[in-house]
Amino acid sequence: MIGIRRGESAVEDSAAADIEDKASAGEDANEQESSPLSDLRCRFGAESEVPLSDGYAYVKGKAKTAKPKKLTAMVEQYIDIKRQHMDAIIAFEVGYKFYFYGEDARIASRELNIVFIPGWMTIEEATSSNKIYEKFASAIVPIERIYFHTKRLTEKGYKVGIVRQLETAALKAAGSNRNTVFKRELAEVYTKGTIVDDFSKMSGMVGASQSSGFIFSMCEELSGKNQNAMIGMIALSPSTGQVIFEEFEDGFLRGELETRLLHIQPCEIVLIGDVTKESEKILKTVVSCHNTSSDTIRTERIKKPTVENARDHLTQYYRNKMQASQTDDADRKIGEVLEYTQSLSSSVIVCLSAMIEFLKEYRLEGIFELPRCFEDFKSRSHMILNGNTLSSLEIYRNQTDFTEKGSLLWALDQTRTRFGQRLLRKWVGNPLIDREELELRVAAVEEIKESRSERWSTLVSLLAKLPDLENGLIRIHYGRCTRSELYTVLRAFDQVCSAFPTAVTERPWRSEIINECFALLPKMSFEISEFLSEFDHNAAQHNDKYHFFKDEDEYRAIQDEKLGIIAVENELDTFIVEARKRLQKSYIKYSSWSGNDYLIELRNQELRTVPKNWVKVSGTKNVSRFHAPEVVSLLRERDQRREALTIACDQSYKRFLIKISERYQDLRNTVQALAKLDCLLSLVAVSKMPAYVKPTFVDEPCIKVEGGRHPMVEQLLLTSFVPNDIDISSSGTHAMIITGPNMGGKSSFVRQTALIAIMGQIGCYVPAQSATLGLLDAVYTRMGAYDNMMAGESTFMVELHECSDIMRSATRRSLVLLDEVGRGTGPIDGVAIAHSVLSHFITDVEALTLFITHYPMLCSFADQYPKHVANYYMGYMERQTEDGESDIAFLYLAVPGIAHRSYGLNVARLADLPKSIIACAAEKSAELEELLSSTQRLNWYAIPLSMRSDRICRLTCRTLGHCARDVRLRAKIPTSRNCLI
Repeated sequence: MIGIRRGESAVEDSAAADIEDKASAGEDANEQESSPLSDLRCRFGAESEVPLSDGYAYVKGKAKTAKPKKLTAMVEQYIDIKRQHMDAIIAFEVGYKFYFYGEDARIASRELNIVFIPGWMTIEEATSSNKIYEKFASAIVPIERIYFHTKRLTEKGYKVGIVRQLETAALKAAGSNRNTVFKRELAEVYTKGTIVDDFSKMSGMVGASQSSGFIFSMCEELSGKNQNAMIGMIALSPSTGQVIFEEFEDGFLRGELETRLLHIQPCEIVLIGDVTKESEKILKTVVSCHNTSSDTIRTERIKKPTVENARDHLTQYYRNKMQASQTDDADRKIGEVLEYTQSLSSSVIVCLSAMIEFLKEYRLEGIFELPRCFEDFKSRSHMILNGNTLSSLEIYRNQTDFTEKGSLLWALDQTRTRFGQRLLRKWVGNPLIDREELELRVAAVEEIKESRSERWSTLVSLLAKLPDLENGLIRIHYGRCTRSELYTVLRAFDQVCSAFPTAVTERPWRSEIINECFALLPKMSFEISEFLSEFDHNAAQHNDKYHFFKDEDEYRAIQDEKLGIIAVENELDTFIVEARKRLQKSYIKYSSWSGNDYLIELRNQELRTVPKNWVKVSGTKNVSRFHAPEVVSLLRERDQRREALTIACDQSYKRFLIKISERYQDLRNTVQALAKLDCLLSLVAVSKMPAYVKPTFVDEPCIKVEGGRHPMVEQLLLTSFVPNDIDISSSGTHAMIITGPNMGGKSSFVRQTALIAIMGQIGCYVPAQSATLGLLDAVYTRMGAYDNMMAGESTFMVELHECSDIMRSATRRSLVLLDEVGRGTGPIDGVAIAHSVLSHFITDVEALTLFITHYPMLCSFADQYPKHVANYYMGYMERQTEDGESDIAFLYLAVPGIAHRSYGLNVARLADLPKSIIACAAEKSAELEELLSSTQRLNWYAIPLSMRSDRICRLTCRTLGHCARDVRLRAKIPTSRNCLI
């Protein structure tokens, strides 16, 4: 039987064929789990079963010692490939299935829940002379499901290599190597961060074509004392073509590194060279917080080149690319990238060189050849929110279940495209600090909000139908785009150009941002039309490679092979005429049966005239079917021609993709314009919500808000949200000391203030009656209580470390939120440190400060600095119940004044503590209040105003214990003139 289907030669491994036959009988098509009965047999030692650990499927088979046997050619071929890629799970193509062998089979069986066939587990066992089994342990998946299973393995953090046959039965039968093993090689390697193939179409997995996220790479060198380090980083997204780089200096806590990790949220981490213990701790913390049973961040280590070698490597790499480029334009663009990379800092160059070598295994190094895709993480026109701020303010995910719902991104995300959503995420994490750029964006939002043009409804409906063009473009650049996907991408571009054909010449909008975006939409109209005219759209939709190109004169190899196939088929038609004459049967014609073509079918009563050299292929009670030697020879030639045609079609298609990729940057500019318009429309949708107002921006650092509301809580609450006012500025009151009962809304109030400021600098309207905002250069938070066990730090140590970082970084234009500083230690030490920290921000930094505390004595700062400090508390009402207990009603309204009690017993009552315990606590609370009020040493308000500052300093010096002083010094909290610690 001759065909064009892929299969093994007669000399292919007999053991592998035996495995395949047995596994086919034992493997369910849908990869069913093992039955409970078989589990019991395995666990309790049934003689016909091979016991395996829990979680594995298995088949019957006795473990017996096998006679030493020479390894087959295919097994040796597998061993050679596996030895070169020991860190990867190898999927080995044999016929119509993919095999996992040895330990890889055990992992695949456990993670994919497929059948496990016992056998050799390691290469050493396979090459040993004392073998228990006769073949490798294996697990099998159908060839059409390999990408589905690859996706599942990479999501769990594994690296997967796919080994493919490079020959087919038809071509091999006609070649000089017909009696050798099929040629195979590692064709594809995947990890979670390097998946850019269209898995949703190739395997039927819904949503699998979504972005795989960033690969974060870093190298570091210690700089100076105190374990400070100079860190170089490159983060890249192979699925979108985005490359982010930066060199930065980080302190002992590696807070800057944590900030970048939380912004980028990588799915894979590559460590270049040795990494310090401090950085390892941060990386482990980030990884452990993210990892789940079904989603794991993969970490890999690679060799670090020297700076000189890295520079030489980059120069040689880009020069080789310039020599291989096919056009002058491509040569010029690669030259621009080379010139740009040479201007980068030394640590970034080291990362870039290492990552080029790293990505070569995945054939994705082309991402570094794209001009204008490099982006500095810390742009001067953007605010960088640090890790604590991202978490405390719930910028990207909430702090309850760590999902996106309830975050600021969730509240603002009304985008309609994947590439628009990615850009909005960047906007949310990087608020603008350039006033001119910010006002242009706000003006664009305002103009769209007020516009009644039909263009916006047209754009909205168009965006909702667009595929992920950013991902599609990068797949074209890599040469991995399928024909159907190429048609989808180009057709989407054509729809964009057709919807706005005159936008290049028209500039109808007041906003320059809008005019520039619309002008880019039809810019590639002519090129898109040219690309679409070169291939048959119906053939592209069905991935028909043989009829894809319209004008095959430009692709001579395809035309030659097609003509050769036609010639062979004409000879076959001629032969059937001769066969009729030879057999003297005019009714004879070709038939097909069970995948065999060109069979000559005869009645069993008429077989006397059949030539002896005809081969009977199949038959029934009434008829027999034959292949003539001439037909077999012609079919072999036809199959060879078909295989050659397939190769010619694939090569021509790759050249076509390269031709499109030359216009990558122009097409990407169109995508970026669409993404920007999508983000603006999202901000407009939020700005149209009830009681949202356009903020007014001023030069002075200030936050003046009337009727402000929390943007996320307001959307989640079933009841109405209580609005609050705030008025702080650098020239007036720049510090607010906020007291109040527990659960009274203090944290929500300061969080909403920060979120309103951030929303304003994103370019969105804010939830308030009116808002006047000065541009902030940063927002810093110190909220919540938690320890860092992996770093060996207590809750109090973490608290002071965070305060120390804020003190070093905050400026007069920063917003600082401090929640209950000093609560991690004893009351005297806590008050002393809280007083010193607050004094530093009031007198030295002069940042906009919101200070939450349960220490009423700190409110004396308002008396000492009446122009710059104000006391506020969260309103409440206290009443007596019938049981004689105090009941607190929260008003959630910030009002001037001081709350002298925290009403912790009320929270205990709400937490449903036993009444006897609450009653005992109430008695003890009354005793302590009486005791403290009679103690002159702590009777703060009996001290004259002029003496209060000196008094607390002397009190601090006498009572502050060595433990708190030691912690403070280790945290490197600066000493100010008002702090004598």
